Amino acid sequence: MDYQTDIKKFLYSHYFFSGTRQAVGVILPALVLFWGMDQHLLGIEVASGALCASVVDINGPLRHKHTELLSCTLLGALTVLITGMATAAQPWQLWLTSLILTFGLSMLVVYGFRASLVSFACLMMMVLNVEADLTRHQAVLDAGAVLAGGLWYTYFSLFVCRIWWFRIEQQTLAECFFVTSEYLEAKAAFYDTSTDIDACYRRLIAAQVNVVEKQQAAREIILRNLPRLRIGALEPRRTMLFNLFINIVDLHETVVSVHTDYPMLRREFASNDVLLFFRDMIRKIAIEVDAIGYAIATNEPSRAQRSWRAEFRAIEYEIELMRKQSLQQRSPEAYQALTSTFRRVWSTTRIVERMHRNTDVTTAGNATEMQIDQALVRFTSRQSFSPKLLWKNLTFSSPSFRHALRVTIAISAGLLICENWSLLAGQDHSYWVLLTIIVILKPGFSLTKQKNAQRLTGTLLGCVSVLVILSFVHKAWILLALMFFCMVMGNSLSLFNYGLSVVFMSSYVLLLFHFLLPGSLSVIGERAVDTLIGSAIALVCSYLFPYWEYRLMGPLIRNAVQSTRTYLESCAGLEGKRDDFAYRMARKDMHIAFGNFGAAFKRMMLEPKSKQVAVAELNDLLVQNHVMASYITGMSDVLPRQIAADKSGELGQVVAAISDLLSQAVAAPAASVPTDTQAATEAMRDYTRRLDALVVEQEQQPDAADAHIQEIKQVVHQLKQMLRAGELILRDMRAIRLPA
Repeated sequence: MDYQTDIKKFLYSHYFFSGTRQAVGVILPALVLFWGMDQHLLGIEVASGALCASVVDINGPLRHKHTELLSCTLLGALTVLITGMATAAQPWQLWLTSLILTFGLSMLVVYGFRASLVSFACLMMMVLNVEADLTRHQAVLDAGAVLAGGLWYTYFSLFVCRIWWFRIEQQTLAECFFVTSEYLEAKAAFYDTSTDIDACYRRLIAAQVNVVEKQQAAREIILRNLPRLRIGALEPRRTMLFNLFINIVDLHETVVSVHTDYPMLRREFASNDVLLFFRDMIRKIAIEVDAIGYAIATNEPSRAQRSWRAEFRAIEYEIELMRKQSLQQRSPEAYQALTSTFRRVWSTTRIVERMHRNTDVTTAGNATEMQIDQALVRFTSRQSFSPKLLWKNLTFSSPSFRHALRVTIAISAGLLICENWSLLAGQDHSYWVLLTIIVILKPGFSLTKQKNAQRLTGTLLGCVSVLVILSFVHKAWILLALMFFCMVMGNSLSLFNYGLSVVFMSSYVLLLFHFLLPGSLSVIGERAVDTLIGSAIALVCSYLFPYWEYRLMGPLIRNAVQSTRTYLESCAGLEGKRDDFAYRMARKDMHIAFGNFGAAFKRMMLEPKSKQVAVAELNDLLVQNHVMASYITGMSDVLPRQIAADKSGELGQVVAAISDLLSQAVAAPAASVPTDTQAATEAMRDYTRRLDALVVEQEQQPDAADAHIQEIKQVVHQLKQMLRAGELILRDMRAIRLPA
C-alpha cells in the first residue's frame, strides 16, 4: 500500500474539503463570541446551531443543499424551543415531550439518507438541551441563538460551495475514478489462476456496489449542471467535467462487459501465459485510471504514465499462435471468449486515452462526448416528501416505525438510568449517554452493531489521547489548534472511516471541555463511563423487534431481476429500433438495483447466523445477475444489429425466452413448487440446438464475410451463457424462502 499517495488523495478529497468547511463554519462564530466578545454562553449556543446544520452538509446540488440546510436549521431551532419549554415545566412533561420528539424525528428516516441526517441533527439538539433548566424566556432566546447559528452556517457553506463549485465537483468525480480503479483490480484477479473464483466474485460485487454509489453521487451534481453556451462557446470547465463523467461511465460499462466463462478460460489456458498478460494489462489500466482520478482531484492535466504495448503484442502473438494450432476449430467457445475479451480490453485503453485528453480544460471544452440534452436530468434521482409516505409507515410492519420505537425506548431507558445515576454519583450524564444512543442506533441491526463497537473503541482511544496531550501540552494556542485539527479530521473521516472519526471527535469534545473547565480531568473518565452506558443501552435495544435484512431482501432481488430483464429488452430492441436513451436509463436503473441488493446482502452477512437466510442462493443470484448484465452489456452494440439481420427470427426468440425466464423468476412466489425440470432442461437444449444450427447456416452462406461469422458466433455463445444464467436465476428464486 502506498501510504504517501493515499494521504495525498485524502487531502485533495471532498471529504477533507467538507470537513474543513464544517469545522470553520462551526468554530468561527464560537471564537468571535467566546473570545472576541466575551459572550461564552451565547458562543456555545450559536455554535451548536451551526453544528446542527453542518450534520446535513454533504455534497450535492446547491439548490438541494440550500433546502436541506435551511430545513435542518428551522427544525433544529424548533426542537430546541420545544425542549427548552418542556424543561421549564413539570418533569413528566419533559419526559413526554422528549419521547414524542424522539419518535417523530426518528420517523424522518422514511424519506431517505439525507432526511436521516436531519433526523440525527435534530435529535442531537434535543439531547444537548434535555438537561437545561430554563425559563420560557430563556428557551426562546436559546432557540433564537441556535437559529442564528444555523442560518450563519447555511449561508457560509453555500457561499463556500458556490465559490469553489469546480473543486467540489472535481473531487466528487475523482472518487468515481478511484473506485472504478478498484473494480478493474477486482476484474484482473479473475485472470490469475492462483486466486479463488468465489473470492474474486465477492470482491468484484463489493467493488460494483461502491462504483454505483459514487457514480450516483457524481451524477446528481454533474447532470444537474449541464454545460451551456457562453459567448458562442461551451463552458470549458463544466464541459470537461461532463466529458470525464461520460468517460468513466463508458469505461465502467466496457469493463462490466469484459465477462466470460472464467472457469473455462482457466481450464483451457492453464499452461498458457495469455491469462497473465490479460491480468497485467488490466492492472496497468487500473493504475492509469487511478492516476487520472488523482490528476482530476489535484486540478492538473494527466499524462499517460504507462504503456501496455508489450502486453498487446504478447496477447496478439498468443492468439495468432492458437489460431494456427486450430484452437478455433477445437474449442470455438474458448477462442471466441479470448478474442472478445481482447477487443473489450483494447476498447478500454481507447477510453483511457480520451480521459487523459479530457483532463486538460483548454482542449476538453471544445466539444462534448455526447449530445447535451436536458432529458439527461432524468438520470438523477427523485425523493418524495409526501406526508402520505410517513402515514403509510406508521405500522409495525415498517422498518422505519420499528426503528423509531427502538430509539424511543432506548432514550427512555437512558433518561431513567441517568436520572438515578446522577442522584447516586452527583453527576449529570444524560446528554452524553443519550448522544451515544442516537449515534449508535441505526435502522439496521448490522449497522448498529458496527457503530457500537466503533463508538466504544473510538471514544476510549480519544480519552487516552487527550490524557496524553494534556500531560505534555499546556499552551492554550497549541491546544486550540489541536482541537480544530481534531474537528476537521472527525468531520472528514465520518463518511468512510467512522471508527477513526470517533477518536478525533471525542478528542475535540474533551479538549473543548478543558477550555470550559480548566484543570478538570475528571470529565475524561466520566465521558468514557457515559459511552459505556450509552453503548450498553443501544446494544440491548437493538435486539428489540429488529427488522432483519432478510425481510427486505425479497423486494430487492425481484427489483434487481426485473431491472435486468428491462435492460435486456431495451438493449435488444425487439419491438423495432432500439431507443438509446431508454437503454441508458435501463442500464442506470439496473446498476442501482444491483447495488441495493448487494449492499443489503453485505449487511445481512454481518447479522447473527440465525438471521442469515438463503445465503448460498442469494450469493448465487448476485453472481448470476452480474453475469447476465455483463453479457447484455457485451452484446449491446451487436445484438440489435444481428436480430434485425436474422430473417429466421431465431435470435429474437431466444432473447424473448431469456426475458421470459427472468419474468418467471420475478413472479416466483416464496414457496413455489418448481415446474417440470426435465421439460425446462429440454427447452434449453432445444434453444441451444437452434442457435448452433443458425451458426452452421450462416457459415454455409457462399457470400458470408468472416467478420460476420465471428460476430454471430460471439452473439450465439453469449446467448447460450445467458440462457444458462437465466435458468440458474429462476432456480434460485424458486428455492429461496423470503417474506414478500
